Amino acid sequence: MAVPAIPGIEGLAPGEERSVRTDAGGDSFLSAPSCSETRADLCLEPVAQPEPPSLALQQFERRAVREATPGPTPEPEPWGTMEIRPGDMLIALANWFGVSPFDIAVMNGAAVDDYIVIGHTLVIPLPESQFVMPPVPDISVPVEEPVAVTPPPEPDPPPVVVAPPELPTSSGQSWTKEEVVEAICSLPWPCEKMVAIAACESGLRADAVNPIGYYGLFQINHAFDGWDNPWTNAQVAYYEKYLPMLESSGDGLAPWPLCRYY
Repeated sequence: MAVPAIPGIEGLAPGEERSVRTDAGGDSFLSAPSCSETRADLCLEPVAQPEPPSLALQQFERRAVREATPGPTPEPEPWGTMEIRPGDMLIALANWFGVSPFDIAVMNGAAVDDYIVIGHTLVIPLPESQFVMPPVPDISVPVEEPVAVTPPPEPDPPPVVVAPPELPTSSGQSWTKEEVVEAICSLPWPCEKMVAIAACESGLRADAVNPIGYYGLFQINHAFDGWDNPWTNAQVAYYEKYLPMLESSGDGLAPWPLCRYY
C-alpha cells in the first residue's frame, strides 16, 4: 500500500525534526516517521559514497601518466664551424681541438695535405657546445713561400669526365697501435718522424679511407692490394713516396708537406 507523503518533511532522515511555519502564523515542529513496517521505504540504507583518492595516490597517478607519455626525440647537436683566417693551419687547428687532422679533412671533403682557403667555412668534428674558437694566428713574421714558376700558357684541353673513385673494401682485420708502430719502424727511414706523419695522415688507423681517393695508414693516393694492412701500406709509402724523393731531392718527407710538421 502506498504511503502518502507528509508535506514539509521531504529530505528529513528518519526521526529528524524540522521547524515549519503554519497557516495560522505559528511555529510547528515536524518530524519524519521512524523506520517501521508501515514506512518500510524509510528502512533503506543510504548509498555509501566512494571516498576521494588520497593526495599521494593522485600524485602517483599523475606521475605515471607523465612517465608513460613519450617525450620529443632530441635532435643531434650540430658540429662546430669556423671561418678560416690568415695563418690558420690544419695541423694547428687539430691540435687545438684535440682531434686528428684526418678527421677534419674527411669532414670537409679534403685531403690532409691540402691547403685550406682563407674565408672558407671549416666544419670541426666537435659538438657545438664544446667548440671554443682558437686564438688568432700570429702572422707578424712573414713566412717565406717558394717562388712559383709560371709556365707558358697552353691551350685548354677538352674536359675529361672522371668517375669518382670506387672505394675498396676493407679486409676488416683490426690492428693494435703497437703492431702499426712495429710495421712503420721495420723500414730504414726515421721511425719516430714517420709514426708522427702516419698519426697525422690517418690517426694510425690502417683502414682509414678518405672518400676523395686516399687510402690506408699513409693515405696513399691510389688503391692497391693490402692497402689496409699497415705492413703493406708502409712499404708502398717507403718505396713509392719516401725513397724516390730521397734519391731525387734529398728530402724523403716531401710527399707529406703538412704532416711532416705534426
